[in-house]
Amino acid sequence: MKTKDVLLLKDILKKAKTILITTHRNPDGDGIGSGVALMSILLKLGKKIDFVTKDTIPFIYNFLPYINKIKKVDSVKKRYDVVIFLECPDKDRNGKIIDFEKNFKISVNIDHHIGNTRYADINIVDPKASAVGMQLFEFFKKAGFKIDLNVALGLYTAIITDTGSFNFANSTPEVHRAVAELIEKGVKPSFVSSNVYATSPESTKLMAQMLSKIRIKDGIGWSVLTKKMFKQTKALDSEIDNFINLIRNIRDVKIAVLFKEYGAKVIKVSFRSKTGFNVNRIATFFNGGGHKYAAGCVIHKTLKDAISSVLKIIKKNMYL
Repeated sequence: MKTKDVLLLKDILKKAKTILITTHRNPDGDGIGSGVALMSILLKLGKKIDFVTKDTIPFIYNFLPYINKIKKVDSVKKRYDVVIFLECPDKDRNGKIIDFEKNFKISVNIDHHIGNTRYADINIVDPKASAVGMQLFEFFKKAGFKIDLNVALGLYTAIITDTGSFNFANSTPEVHRAVAELIEKGVKPSFVSSNVYATSPESTKLMAQMLSKIRIKDGIGWSVLTKKMFKQTKALDSEIDNFINLIRNIRDVKIAVLFKEYGAKVIKVSFRSKTGFNVNRIATFFNGGGHKYAAGCVIHKTLKDAISSVLKIIKKNMYL
């Protein structure tokens, strides 16, 4: 994080009395972990903090500090001195729960998505950052904020999830140096992994069905999760975050795609890729986006047509 951004953000947080933290819909480890780490720092500074999300927090993050303080809301009613958007590439990605005219005096956008629209008063966007957790780690150190075990747990969770347990191309030397410091603060990697990658009997059955439907051709691996599969297994949508990595990990797969059916013509598509294959470019064809090696979009077509459209675009663009 640039020094000018560190000084500006530190000054804003020091002056604020009430602060709201939020992250994107269907919150993940980076958004949640970064949020609880920031919350831990701000509570020690004596600030009044709320952390809100549009959707339920997945149970795998129940081990994190202050997790019970995160509120699921449809809209924010109060006004805050500052609202901080974590990992939200545009102002509506958090589920439109915040009114930009009524809910805050100053807005701060901390993110690492390539297509961030820089919608806030203060925009701290670094597409080269491996995770928002890495951005906050650097901010806390440069700003002189103490990283205790609670903060370290949040940051470690953010980093491990957005780097795919250090399997993705964004697992840089800086990431490993940061993680080493967090472990020195008391984080137990085995404890975090046993929680983050825990599965339920229901999600395991869904995973088995998804794996049975995998198709691989010309370096592309894909599978589906249908409404019928969710109904049969009684698995929760919040339990499938790691499924796509099972496709990506297959030796001959260069680009992995998972199609999730939410309605007759509502298909959520997740992309993952290995070094050298930019799936953010693929997602933008369907008005989606994300990162070079991890992206997503929503397609309003039948499942069959969505699969056909996506595979066609990938084949045309994967080697560009």
